[in-house]
Amino acid sequence: MARLHFCVIIAWDLMDKNNKSYTLIEILIVTAITLLLSGMSLVMMGSYKDDRLLNSQVNKFSKALEFARDKAMAGDTGLCSESATAYVNGYSVVVNPTAIRLNPGCNTTPSPVIYPLERTIIFVTPSFAVQFDSQKYQGRTIVIPLKNSMTNKCKSVILDETGLVTNADSICPAP
Repeated sequence: MARLHFCVIIAWDLMDKNNKSYTLIEILIVTAITLLLSGMSLVMMGSYKDDRLLNSQVNKFSKALEFARDKAMAGDTGLCSESATAYVNGYSVVVNPTAIRLNPGCNTTPSPVIYPLERTIIFVTPSFAVQFDSQKYQGRTIVIPLKNSMTNKCKSVILDETGLVTNADSICPAP
């Protein structure tokens, strides 16, 4: 060990003190650190992208619920066929594995609004419907978890008994 230390000291003393260039070892160390940090940032960026995708789908579903609630309470016939006698008896939001569908309860031919889902985002309960009538939401509090199948992260949309829609982080239920 002492011999190695002595050789390093001699090599250090022999170096030209006026030389301002970098050694190969210094360049390799800086390159390795740069590659390590950029690799870590790529992994973090992928996770961020997956989180944003889940958040956007949760927001899309929340907006569909709020839209249905508001249209039902207003008695809006805008999604019913053009008819002087058209009326709407509430709206329903129907979820299936590929889309969120907003259905008006028209006495005429309705025009549903369809929101497609991303393939990696799934509802933990694959198919269900939420009904809003023309007076108010008449139901119990419902917690609807959405899951990103790539990251196994979940967020929930909560519809309370008054019709208020909120979003929250949640733990994914066991399969």
